[in-house]
Formats: sequence, structure tokens, C-alpha cells
Amino acid sequence: MPSEFVAARKKPPPELLFAACRKKQQPPPPGMAFVPSEFAAAGVGRKRQPAPPVEIRRVWAHNVEEEFRIIRNAIDHFPYVSMDTEFPGVIHRPTKHPALLTAGDRYDLLRRNVDALHLIQVGITLAASPTAAPALAFEINLSDFDQRVHRHAAESVQLLAEHGVDLAAHRRHGVRASALAPLLMSSGLVCSHGAVKWVTFHSAYDFAYLVKLLMGRKLPRSMAEFLNLVRVFFGDEVYDVKHMMRHCGGELYGGLERVAAALQVKRAAGRCHQAASDSLLTWDVFRRMRELYFLKHGVEAYQGVLFGLELDMDMPSNKTPSLPLVAAR
Repeated sequence: MPSEFVAARKKPPPELLFAACRKKQQPPPPGMAFVPSEFAAAGVGRKRQPAPPVEIRRVWAHNVEEEFRIIRNAIDHFPYVSMDTEFPGVIHRPTKHPALLTAGDRYDLLRRNVDALHLIQVGITLAASPTAAPALAFEINLSDFDQRVHRHAAESVQLLAEHGVDLAAHRRHGVRASALAPLLMSSGLVCSHGAVKWVTFHSAYDFAYLVKLLMGRKLPRSMAEFLNLVRVFFGDEVYDVKHMMRHCGGELYGGLERVAAALQVKRAAGRCHQAASDSLLTWDVFRRMRELYFLKHGVEAYQGVLFGLELDMDMPSNKTPSLPLVAAR
């Protein structure tokens, strides 16, 4: 990481961090004073109690610095990050049957779509361990997309509007991508040298948009170079729930909503097709899948594989990927 992004920051005591992160949430019912388990060892409180519902913290230009201060202080306590993005659909589609596309064709399709379009939202959920309930959720609203002038898939933008995404508010009050990139670089979320673990659902496009944002330029033409950048920014411990579903005995299939329903996992907050809410649901689906299908052998065998790329990012660098990339979410 460049030296200008390495911030030597003094951590507040855990009890002060907890107060700052939860200050806008509704208090628990009387007699249910919440003490998160990750702070119990620090002597905060004497008795573990159920966690209150997670509040989605909305991040706009006016509060982005304060919210990233919270993220920087929280990430050491909550190093498991579930991520989702929202973007204006896809405008480039294959000209032949998807089964006939080569690996180069498929990556080129993703690259052309991401390079041509703008990110709308980034949602992240933080948790203390693979089994812990979500502790914090942030929805970062970006300002760069304007459907009046920028290319987009009309049906995708309409779907976002129907689910509460206010694109006019994004234009007026959102965070510019150029301002978000250095905040992400100094947050402790990326380039963490393995300290942060990422959980996603069908995330090739999600990571592609973040790689483009972090680099400040278009995606590399090579699929192998792109996957290397994913590894550089996000590390080896990246889990794609959609990929893990293939190892659940054929019992799980479909999109995030269908999988959550099959696992009897309820949405913790917000609405579908909003990034923070979907990142929360992704985290809870991951926890439930891990409990039901991976408790004995663990999930480590499935790290570093993005669904659609189906490539182990730990493979030798002299091997050229030749695996499919699926655009549908």
C-alpha cells in the first residue's frame, strides 16, 4: 500500500467505539442492555445479551468522512466484511449462446459493461467472526450516475427506483467515486494483508466495479490481470456464496432471495436491490450455510473463487484462466 494511505491511528477503547458505532440506533428494550461478545473480553459489561437489530448507516457526501472514521476504528474488531453493489444493469450482451463463449469473450463482456457504466451504491456489513451476527452496515451512495445522460439498462434502473433508490438524491448528495477511492484505501478494508475476510454473492461484477473505482481507470484487458488485482486489493479469503452453493448437495439454487427463503433466513433490515440490505442478507445466508453444510470441514476450501469466474485465485500465475463468467445476478 502506498505510504500516503497508511494512517497511523490511535484506537479508542472498545467501549467508546461501541458507543460511537451504535449511537444512532434504537436502544434495546429495558433490561436488555446489549454487550457484543467481541467486547466481553475487554470487560465491557458482565452478561451477554441478544443483539438489537442492525441499523443501516446511510453514507452521503456530508457524512462520508465521519462514517469512514467509524469504519477505520471498527475494522480491527469486525474483520469479516460482506459486500454488495448496485449498478445500472448491463448494456453489452453476448451475440451468441452463452455456452459458446470463450473465457476471453466472457471477461470482455464484463469489462465492457463495467467500463461503460457507473456504480450507484456500495453496501458493506461488518461482523466479528464467521459465526457472529452482523454488527454494522453501511450503504455508500454515489453521485456519478445520471440516467438522463449516462448509458444504462432502463429495466434495471426502473427496478432500483421501485425498490427505493432515489437517483435524484444520489446526484445531489452522493459521494463522488474519485472521493470514495482514497477513503477505501485508508479504511483498512482493502490491502489488509489478509486481516479482512470478504463474503459476497455472485460477485464478479461487484469486484469489477470496486477494482475500477480503486484504480481510477478502466479494467485491464486481461482476465488474469483482473483476478490478480482482486487478490491484491481484497486478499485470498474471498468467499462467494453463489459458488459455495454448488457444494450443498444440489439443495440450493437461484438468486439471493430464493436461497435465503430456502434457508429460512429473513432480511435483517432494508429492502432488496439496495446494497446494504443485500450485504446484510448475504452475510446471514453465509452464516446459515456454514452452519448447515460446512460445519464439519469448514469453508476454507472454497475461498478465492468468484462465481462465474470459477477460478481459484491461488493458482500459479503462469496458468491462463479458461473458465466462464456469468453476467446474470
